[in-house]
Amino acid sequence: MKITVVGQGYVGLVTAAGAAMWGHEVTGVEVSRERLVALQSGFAPFHEPGLADLIEEHLAGGTLTFTDDGAGAAATAKLTFVAVGTIDASQRWDTQTIRAALANVVPHIPDDGAVVVRSTCPPEFVAQLPAFVNSIREQAGRSPIAVMLNPEFTKEGTAVRDFLQPDRVVLGVASDPRGRGVALLREFYARVTTPVLVLDAIDASLSKLGANLFLATKISFANELAALCDLYGAQVESVVEGMAHDPRIGGSFLRAGIGFGGSCLPDQVAMTVRDAASRGQDTPLLAAVDLINARQRSDFADRIDGLLGGVAGHRVALLGLTFKPHTDDLRAAPSLDIARALLKMGATVIAYDPMEAARRRAEIEVEGLIVVDDALAAITGADAIGLVTEWPEFTSLPWQTVARLVARRIVVDGRNALNADALVEAGFIYSSFGRGNRLPAEFDGVQPGVPAATRRPTSVGLEMVAGE
Repeated sequence: MKITVVGQGYVGLVTAAGAAMWGHEVTGVEVSRERLVALQSGFAPFHEPGLADLIEEHLAGGTLTFTDDGAGAAATAKLTFVAVGTIDASQRWDTQTIRAALANVVPHIPDDGAVVVRSTCPPEFVAQLPAFVNSIREQAGRSPIAVMLNPEFTKEGTAVRDFLQPDRVVLGVASDPRGRGVALLREFYARVTTPVLVLDAIDASLSKLGANLFLATKISFANELAALCDLYGAQVESVVEGMAHDPRIGGSFLRAGIGFGGSCLPDQVAMTVRDAASRGQDTPLLAAVDLINARQRSDFADRIDGLLGGVAGHRVALLGLTFKPHTDDLRAAPSLDIARALLKMGATVIAYDPMEAARRRAEIEVEGLIVVDDALAAITGADAIGLVTEWPEFTSLPWQTVARLVARRIVVDGRNALNADALVEAGFIYSSFGRGNRLPAEFDGVQPGVPAATRRPTSVGLEMVAGE
Protein backbone atom coordinates (compact mmCIF):
# COMPACT_ATOMS: atom_id res chain seq x y z
CA MET A 1 0.00 0.00 0.00
CA LYS A 2 1.21 3.53 -0.76
CA ILE A 3 1.50 5.57 2.44
CA THR A 4 2.32 9.23 3.09
CA VAL A 5 3.37 10.44 6.53
CA VAL A 6 3.37 14.21 7.03
CA GLY A 7 5.81 15.33 9.76
CA GLN A 8 9.03 13.50 10.54
CA GLY A 9 9.32 14.05 14.26
CA TYR A 10 9.33 11.32 16.92
CA VAL A 11 5.88 10.02 15.96
CA GLY A 12 5.93 10.53 12.21
CA LEU A 13 9.40 9.17 11.52
CA VAL A 14 8.84 6.02 13.58
CA THR A 15 5.52 5.54 11.76
CA ALA A 16 7.16 5.97 8.35
CA ALA A 17 10.10 3.66 9.07
CA GLY A 18 7.90 1.04 10.73
CA ALA A 19 5.43 1.07 7.84
CA ALA A 20 8.29 0.56 5.38
CA MET A 21 9.44 -2.44 7.41
CA TRP A 22 5.94 -3.90 7.03
CA GLY A 23 6.34 -3.69 3.26
CA HIS A 24 4.36 -0.54 2.53
CA GLU A 25 5.67 2.02 0.04
CA VAL A 26 6.19 5.07 2.24
CA THR A 27 6.87 8.73 1.54
CA GLY A 28 7.79 10.89 4.52
CA VAL A 29 7.03 14.59 4.20
CA GLU A 30 9.23 17.08 6.04
CA VAL A 31 9.23 20.88 5.57
CA SER A 32 12.41 21.57 7.55
CA ARG A 33 15.15 21.73 4.93
CA GLU A 34 17.88 20.74 7.38
CA ARG A 35 15.97 17.70 8.64
CA LEU A 36 14.92 16.70 5.12
CA VAL A 37 18.51 16.70 3.84
CA ALA A 38 19.60 14.58 6.81
CA LEU A 39 16.81 12.08 6.20
CA GLN A 40 17.48 11.86 2.49
CA SER A 41 21.12 11.13 3.36
CA GLY A 42 20.05 8.32 5.67
CA PHE A 43 20.60 10.06 9.01
CA ALA A 44 18.05 10.07 11.84
CA PRO A 45 17.66 13.61 13.24
CA PHE A 46 17.29 12.30 16.81
CA HIS A 47 18.33 9.22 18.75
CA GLU A 48 15.86 6.36 18.98
CA PRO A 49 17.16 2.78 19.27
CA GLY A 50 16.78 0.87 16.00
CA LEU A 51 15.41 3.80 14.02
CA ALA A 52 18.57 4.76 12.13
CA ASP A 53 19.01 1.18 10.92
CA LEU A 54 15.44 1.07 9.60
CA ILE A 55 15.87 4.36 7.74
CA GLU A 56 19.14 3.25 6.15
CA GLU A 57 17.78 -0.17 5.16
CA HIS A 58 14.55 0.99 3.59
CA LEU A 59 16.02 4.04 1.88
CA ALA A 60 18.43 1.66 0.19
CA GLY A 61 15.60 -0.73 -0.61
CA GLY A 62 13.44 1.99 -2.13
CA THR A 63 10.42 1.46 0.12
CA LEU A 64 11.10 4.69 2.06
CA THR A 65 11.63 8.12 0.54
CA PHE A 66 11.51 11.67 1.89
CA THR A 67 10.26 14.87 0.28
CA ASP A 68 8.96 18.34 1.08
CA ASP A 69 6.18 17.98 -1.52
CA GLY A 70 3.23 16.98 0.66
CA ALA A 71 0.65 17.59 -2.06
CA GLY A 72 2.46 15.36 -4.53
CA ALA A 73 2.99 12.60 -1.99
CA ALA A 74 -0.65 12.62 -0.88
CA ALA A 75 -1.93 12.46 -4.48
CA THR A 76 -0.90 8.82 -4.88
CA ALA A 77 -1.34 7.55 -1.31
CA LYS A 78 -4.18 5.40 -0.02
CA LEU A 79 -3.48 6.58 3.54
CA THR A 80 -2.08 9.98 4.43
CA PHE A 81 -1.01 10.16 8.07
CA VAL A 82 -0.55 13.56 9.70
CA ALA A 83 1.87 13.57 12.63
CA VAL A 84 2.87 17.16 13.34
CA GLY A 85 3.26 19.01 16.63
CA THR A 86 0.20 20.32 18.45
CA ILE A 87 1.71 21.84 21.62
CA ASP A 88 3.48 25.20 21.77
CA ALA A 89 6.40 26.27 23.94
CA SER A 90 4.07 27.59 26.67
CA GLN A 91 2.39 24.19 27.21
CA ARG A 92 -0.77 25.11 25.31
CA TRP A 93 -2.60 23.37 22.51
CA ASP A 94 -1.67 24.86 19.14
CA THR A 95 -3.53 23.51 16.10
CA GLN A 96 -2.18 25.97 13.55
CA THR A 97 0.48 23.57 12.29
CA ILE A 98 -1.88 20.63 11.87
CA ARG A 99 -4.48 22.84 10.17
CA ALA A 100 -1.83 24.02 7.71
CA ALA A 101 -0.64 20.47 7.10
CA LEU A 102 -4.19 19.27 6.44
CA ALA A 103 -4.90 22.20 4.14
CA ASN A 104 -1.82 21.28 2.12
CA VAL A 105 -2.52 17.57 1.59
CA VAL A 106 -6.29 17.02 1.90
CA PRO A 107 -7.22 18.51 -1.51
CA HIS A 108 -4.93 15.98 -3.23
CA ILE A 109 -5.86 12.74 -1.47
CA PRO A 110 -7.60 10.29 -3.86
CA ASP A 111 -11.37 9.91 -3.44
CA ASP A 112 -10.91 6.32 -2.27
CA GLY A 113 -8.17 7.31 0.19
CA ALA A 114 -8.27 8.48 3.80
CA VAL A 115 -6.61 11.08 5.96
CA VAL A 116 -5.44 9.80 9.34
CA VAL A 117 -4.52 12.13 12.19
CA ARG A 118 -1.81 10.58 14.35
CA SER A 119 -0.99 13.77 16.26
CA THR A 120 -2.37 14.12 19.78
CA CYS A 121 -5.08 16.78 19.48
CA PRO A 122 -7.43 18.60 21.86
CA PRO A 123 -10.88 16.95 21.92
CA GLU A 124 -12.60 20.11 20.69
CA PHE A 125 -10.41 20.07 17.56
CA VAL A 126 -11.21 16.41 16.98
CA ALA A 127 -14.92 17.27 17.09
CA GLN A 128 -14.38 19.90 14.37
CA LEU A 129 -12.13 17.70 12.23
CA PRO A 130 -14.70 16.19 9.80
CA ALA A 131 -16.20 19.59 8.96
CA PHE A 132 -12.73 21.11 8.58
CA VAL A 133 -11.55 18.37 6.19
CA ASN A 134 -14.78 18.31 4.19
CA SER A 135 -14.65 22.08 3.79
CA ILE A 136 -11.16 21.80 2.29
CA ARG A 137 -12.37 19.06 -0.07
CA GLU A 138 -15.39 21.08 -1.16
CA GLN A 139 -13.28 24.15 -1.92
CA ALA A 140 -11.03 21.96 -4.07
CA GLY A 141 -14.04 20.47 -5.89
CA ARG A 142 -13.31 17.01 -4.51
CA SER A 143 -15.54 14.35 -2.98
CA PRO A 144 -15.53 13.72 0.79
CA ILE A 145 -12.98 11.26 2.12
CA ALA A 146 -12.70 9.14 5.26
CA VAL A 147 -11.36 11.09 8.23
CA MET A 148 -9.73 8.92 10.90
CA LEU A 149 -7.72 9.16 14.11
CA ASN A 150 -4.96 6.71 14.95
CA PRO A 151 -3.43 7.81 18.27
CA GLU A 152 0.06 6.53 19.00
CA PHE A 153 1.06 4.82 22.23
CA THR A 154 4.81 4.61 21.68
CA LYS A 155 7.42 5.46 24.30
CA GLU A 156 10.70 7.19 23.58
CA GLY A 157 13.54 4.71 23.92
CA THR A 158 11.32 1.81 22.78
CA ALA A 159 9.27 3.58 20.09
CA VAL A 160 10.24 1.28 17.19
CA ARG A 161 9.35 -1.84 19.14
CA ASP A 162 6.16 -0.24 20.44
CA PHE A 163 5.05 0.59 16.89
CA LEU A 164 5.85 -2.82 15.44
CA GLN A 165 4.48 -4.75 18.43
CA PRO A 166 1.78 -2.54 19.98
CA ASP A 167 -0.30 -3.47 23.01
CA ARG A 168 -3.35 -2.37 21.03
CA VAL A 169 -4.26 -0.34 17.97
CA VAL A 170 -6.95 2.32 18.33
CA LEU A 171 -8.82 3.50 15.24
CA GLY A 172 -10.97 6.58 15.77
CA VAL A 173 -13.75 7.22 13.28
CA ALA A 174 -14.36 10.92 12.69
CA SER A 175 -16.16 10.47 9.35
CA ASP A 176 -16.23 7.16 7.50
CA PRO A 177 -19.73 6.50 6.10
CA ARG A 178 -18.59 3.73 3.72
CA GLY A 179 -16.13 2.11 6.13
CA ARG A 180 -13.26 2.84 3.77
CA GLY A 181 -11.03 4.38 6.42
CA VAL A 182 -11.39 1.46 8.83
CA ALA A 183 -10.76 -1.04 6.02
CA LEU A 184 -7.59 0.72 4.88
CA LEU A 185 -6.21 0.98 8.40
CA ARG A 186 -6.95 -2.69 9.08
CA GLU A 187 -4.97 -3.50 5.93
CA PHE A 188 -2.18 -1.19 7.07
CA TYR A 189 -1.98 -2.99 10.43
CA ALA A 190 -2.39 -6.48 8.92
CA ARG A 191 0.79 -7.76 10.61
CA VAL A 192 -0.36 -6.73 14.08
CA THR A 193 -1.78 -9.58 16.19
CA THR A 194 -2.92 -7.48 19.16
CA PRO A 195 -6.47 -6.08 19.50
CA VAL A 196 -7.63 -3.44 17.01
CA LEU A 197 -10.24 -1.22 18.64
CA VAL A 198 -12.62 0.85 16.52
CA LEU A 199 -13.92 3.82 18.49
CA ASP A 200 -15.61 7.14 17.95
CA ALA A 201 -12.98 9.80 17.24
CA ILE A 202 -13.56 11.66 20.52
CA ASP A 203 -13.33 8.40 22.46
CA ALA A 204 -10.11 7.53 20.63
CA SER A 205 -8.54 10.90 21.40
CA LEU A 206 -9.47 10.66 25.07
CA SER A 207 -8.15 7.09 25.25
CA LYS A 208 -4.73 8.48 24.34
CA LEU A 209 -5.03 11.42 26.70
CA GLY A 210 -6.46 9.23 29.46
CA ALA A 211 -3.59 6.74 29.16
CA ASN A 212 -1.00 9.49 29.61
CA LEU A 213 -2.87 11.10 32.50
CA PHE A 214 -3.14 7.75 34.28
CA LEU A 215 0.56 6.98 33.83
CA ALA A 216 1.46 10.41 35.19
CA THR A 217 -0.86 9.80 38.14
CA LYS A 218 0.84 6.48 38.92
CA ILE A 219 4.26 8.15 38.95
CA SER A 220 3.12 10.96 41.25
CA PHE A 221 1.33 8.42 43.47
CA ALA A 222 4.61 6.49 43.77
CA ASN A 223 6.35 9.70 44.82
CA GLU A 224 3.69 10.49 47.42
CA LEU A 225 4.04 6.93 48.68
CA ALA A 226 7.82 7.38 48.83
CA ALA A 227 7.37 10.43 51.06
CA LEU A 228 5.33 8.28 53.45
CA CYS A 229 8.02 5.59 53.36
CA ASP A 230 10.65 8.17 54.29
CA LEU A 231 8.41 9.44 57.06
CA TYR A 232 7.88 6.01 58.64
CA GLY A 233 11.15 4.31 57.72
CA ALA A 234 9.82 1.93 55.07
CA GLN A 235 11.36 0.86 51.76
CA VAL A 236 9.28 1.99 48.79
CA GLU A 237 10.31 -0.89 46.49
CA SER A 238 9.18 -3.43 49.08
CA VAL A 239 5.91 -1.58 49.58
CA VAL A 240 5.27 -1.46 45.82
CA GLU A 241 6.08 -5.14 45.50
CA GLY A 242 3.49 -5.91 48.14
CA MET A 243 0.94 -3.90 46.14
CA ALA A 244 1.88 -4.96 42.62
CA HIS A 245 0.70 -8.57 42.89
CA ASP A 246 -2.84 -7.24 43.09
CA PRO A 247 -3.99 -7.37 39.41
CA ARG A 248 -6.10 -4.28 40.02
CA ILE A 249 -2.92 -2.28 40.69
CA GLY A 250 0.14 -3.74 38.98
CA GLY A 251 3.66 -2.45 39.45
CA SER A 252 4.44 -0.61 36.23
CA PHE A 253 5.15 3.12 36.59
CA LEU A 254 5.00 2.84 40.40
CA ARG A 255 8.60 3.98 40.68
CA ALA A 256 9.63 6.81 42.94
CA GLY A 257 12.14 9.47 41.97
CA ILE A 258 12.34 12.95 40.50
CA GLY A 259 9.20 12.50 38.43
CA PHE A 260 8.29 12.50 34.77
CA GLY A 261 9.42 14.64 31.86
CA GLY A 262 9.32 14.41 28.08
CA SER A 263 7.02 15.79 25.44
CA CYS A 264 3.75 14.17 26.54
CA LEU A 265 3.06 13.69 30.24
CA PRO A 266 4.00 17.11 31.71
CA ASP A 267 2.33 19.10 28.94
CA GLN A 268 -0.83 17.01 28.82
CA VAL A 269 -1.34 17.06 32.59
CA ALA A 270 -0.90 20.84 32.76
CA MET A 271 -3.06 21.49 29.69
CA THR A 272 -5.85 19.23 30.88
CA VAL A 273 -6.03 20.97 34.25
CA ARG A 274 -6.02 24.40 32.65
CA ASP A 275 -8.44 23.59 29.82
CA ALA A 276 -10.92 21.86 32.11
CA ALA A 277 -10.83 24.84 34.49
CA SER A 278 -11.56 27.20 31.59
CA ARG A 279 -14.72 25.18 30.97
CA GLY A 280 -15.74 25.26 34.63
CA GLN A 281 -14.54 21.76 35.55
CA ASP A 282 -12.10 21.30 38.43
CA THR A 283 -9.64 18.41 38.22
CA PRO A 284 -8.06 18.31 41.69
CA LEU A 285 -6.47 14.89 41.26
CA LEU A 286 -4.62 15.93 38.11
CA ALA A 287 -3.67 19.27 39.67
CA ALA A 288 -2.06 17.32 42.51
CA VAL A 289 -0.22 15.11 40.02
CA ASP A 290 1.29 18.22 38.45
CA LEU A 291 2.15 19.72 41.85
CA ILE A 292 3.84 16.54 43.11
CA ASN A 293 5.87 16.22 39.93
CA ALA A 294 7.19 19.77 40.30
CA ARG A 295 7.88 19.16 43.99
CA GLN A 296 10.15 16.20 43.27
CA ARG A 297 12.54 18.37 41.31
CA SER A 298 12.85 21.00 44.01
CA ASP A 299 13.11 18.28 46.67
CA PHE A 300 16.05 16.76 44.80
CA ALA A 301 17.91 20.07 44.84
CA ASP A 302 16.95 20.60 48.49
CA ARG A 303 18.37 17.20 49.46
CA ILE A 304 21.73 18.10 47.99
CA ASP A 305 21.59 21.49 49.68
CA GLY A 306 20.70 19.90 53.01
CA LEU A 307 23.41 17.24 52.96
CA LEU A 308 26.04 19.85 52.13
CA GLY A 309 24.80 22.28 54.75
CA GLY A 310 24.19 24.66 51.85
CA VAL A 311 25.34 24.21 48.25
CA ALA A 312 26.62 27.76 47.80
CA GLY A 313 30.27 27.61 46.78
CA HIS A 314 30.20 23.83 46.28
CA ARG A 315 30.59 21.72 43.14
CA VAL A 316 27.66 19.47 42.26
CA ALA A 317 27.91 16.80 39.55
CA LEU A 318 24.71 15.91 37.73
CA LEU A 319 24.75 12.56 35.96
CA GLY A 320 22.21 12.57 33.13
CA LEU A 321 20.37 15.34 31.32
CA THR A 322 17.79 13.59 29.12
CA PHE A 323 14.36 12.95 30.62
CA LYS A 324 14.91 9.18 30.33
CA PRO A 325 17.66 6.84 29.10
CA HIS A 326 18.09 5.80 25.45
CA THR A 327 16.90 9.11 24.02
CA ASP A 328 18.48 12.51 23.42
CA ASP A 329 15.27 14.36 24.29
CA LEU A 330 15.48 17.27 26.75
CA ARG A 331 11.85 18.37 26.51
CA ALA A 332 10.57 19.05 30.06
CA ALA A 333 13.58 17.17 31.41
CA PRO A 334 13.85 17.36 35.23
CA SER A 335 17.59 17.99 34.86
CA LEU A 336 17.04 21.50 33.53
CA ASP A 337 14.91 22.64 36.48
CA ILE A 338 17.27 20.95 38.94
CA ALA A 339 20.34 22.58 37.42
CA ARG A 340 18.68 26.00 37.47
CA ALA A 341 17.66 25.56 41.12
CA LEU A 342 21.17 24.54 42.21
CA LEU A 343 22.75 27.39 40.27
CA LYS A 344 20.33 29.84 41.88
CA MET A 345 21.40 28.50 45.29
CA GLY A 346 25.01 29.36 44.41
CA ALA A 347 26.37 25.96 43.40
CA THR A 348 28.76 25.24 40.57
CA VAL A 349 26.95 22.62 38.51
CA ILE A 350 28.83 20.22 36.24
CA ALA A 351 26.72 17.89 34.09
CA TYR A 352 27.33 14.93 31.82
CA ASP A 353 25.03 12.86 29.60
CA PRO A 354 25.98 10.14 27.10
CA MET A 355 24.03 11.95 24.35
CA GLU A 356 26.16 14.70 22.82
CA ALA A 357 23.10 16.43 21.34
CA ALA A 358 21.55 16.66 24.81
CA ARG A 359 24.77 18.05 26.28
CA ARG A 360 24.96 20.78 23.67
CA ARG A 361 21.31 21.79 24.07
CA ALA A 362 21.47 21.82 27.87
CA GLU A 363 24.47 24.12 27.73
CA ILE A 364 22.39 26.56 25.70
CA GLU A 365 19.19 26.25 27.73
CA VAL A 366 20.67 26.59 31.22
CA GLU A 367 22.84 29.65 31.67
CA GLY A 368 25.83 28.93 33.88
CA LEU A 369 25.66 25.14 33.51
CA ILE A 370 29.03 23.54 32.80
CA VAL A 371 28.76 20.50 30.52
CA VAL A 372 31.59 17.99 30.15
CA ASP A 373 32.18 15.08 27.80
CA ASP A 374 32.63 12.21 30.22
CA ALA A 375 31.30 11.14 33.59
CA LEU A 376 34.64 11.21 35.40
CA ALA A 377 35.21 14.83 34.42
CA ALA A 378 31.91 15.72 36.10
CA ILE A 379 32.59 13.61 39.17
CA THR A 380 36.20 14.58 39.89
CA GLY A 381 36.32 17.12 42.71
CA ALA A 382 32.55 17.09 43.26
CA ASP A 383 31.14 17.83 46.70
CA ALA A 384 27.95 15.95 45.81
CA ILE A 385 26.74 13.74 42.97
CA GLY A 386 23.15 13.73 41.77
CA LEU A 387 21.88 10.90 39.57
CA VAL A 388 19.24 12.43 37.29
CA THR A 389 18.94 9.90 34.46
CA GLU A 390 19.48 6.18 35.00
CA TRP A 391 21.76 5.52 32.04
CA PRO A 392 23.45 2.09 32.37
CA GLU A 393 26.92 3.62 32.49
CA PHE A 394 25.95 5.48 35.66
CA THR A 395 24.35 2.54 37.44
CA SER A 396 27.51 0.50 36.82
CA LEU A 397 30.06 3.07 38.00
CA PRO A 398 32.94 1.69 40.13
CA TRP A 399 32.07 3.51 43.35
CA GLN A 400 35.25 2.55 45.20
CA THR A 401 37.18 4.36 42.47
CA VAL A 402 34.73 7.27 42.38
CA ALA A 403 35.19 7.69 46.13
CA ARG A 404 38.84 8.59 45.56
CA LEU A 405 37.95 11.24 42.97
CA VAL A 406 35.34 13.29 44.79
CA ALA A 407 35.83 16.04 47.36
CA ARG A 408 32.94 14.74 49.51
CA ARG A 409 31.17 11.40 49.36
CA ILE A 410 27.53 12.34 48.92
CA VAL A 411 25.14 10.85 46.36
CA VAL A 412 21.49 11.75 45.84
CA ASP A 413 19.84 9.12 43.66
CA GLY A 414 16.98 10.73 41.77
CA ARG A 415 15.88 7.47 40.14
CA ASN A 416 16.36 4.94 42.97
CA ALA A 417 18.56 3.13 40.46
CA LEU A 418 21.88 2.78 42.30
CA ASN A 419 23.10 0.01 44.58
CA ALA A 420 22.85 1.62 48.01
CA ASP A 421 24.95 -1.09 49.68
CA ALA A 422 27.83 -0.56 47.23
CA LEU A 423 27.77 3.20 47.78
CA VAL A 424 27.69 2.95 51.55
CA GLU A 425 30.50 0.40 51.47
CA ALA A 426 32.52 2.88 49.42
CA GLY A 427 31.96 5.49 52.14
CA PHE A 428 29.16 7.54 50.57
CA ILE A 429 26.16 9.14 52.20
CA TYR A 430 23.33 7.85 50.04
CA SER A 431 19.96 9.60 49.77
CA SER A 432 17.01 8.54 47.63
CA PHE A 433 13.22 8.69 47.48
CA GLY A 434 11.34 6.30 49.73
CA ARG A 435 14.45 4.43 50.83
CA GLY A 436 15.61 6.78 53.56
CA ASN A 437 19.23 7.86 53.93
CA ARG A 438 22.01 5.29 54.07
CA LEU A 439 25.19 6.23 55.89
CA PRO A 440 28.67 4.77 56.35
CA ALA A 441 29.18 3.18 59.76
CA GLU A 442 31.46 5.95 60.99
CA PHE A 443 29.03 8.76 60.16
CA ASP A 444 26.42 9.93 62.65
CA GLY A 445 25.40 13.34 61.29
CA VAL A 446 21.94 12.42 59.95
CA GLN A 447 19.60 9.69 61.15
CA PRO A 448 18.65 7.09 58.51
CA GLY A 449 15.11 7.42 57.20
CA VAL A 450 14.92 11.20 57.64
CA PRO A 451 14.64 13.08 54.32
CA ALA A 452 17.81 15.06 53.74
CA ALA A 453 15.82 18.12 52.74
CA THR A 454 14.34 18.40 56.24
CA ARG A 455 17.44 17.86 58.32
CA ARG A 456 20.93 19.15 57.66
CA PRO A 457 24.10 17.32 58.72
CA THR A 458 26.83 19.13 60.59
CA SER A 459 29.94 20.21 58.75
CA VAL A 460 32.02 18.04 61.10
CA GLY A 461 30.03 14.99 60.12
CA LEU A 462 30.55 15.70 56.45
CA GLU A 463 34.29 16.13 56.84
CA MET A 464 34.41 12.60 58.30
CA VAL A 465 33.51 11.20 54.86
CA ALA A 466 35.46 13.67 52.77
CA GLY A 467 37.28 12.25 49.76
CA GLU A 468 40.94 11.46 49.93
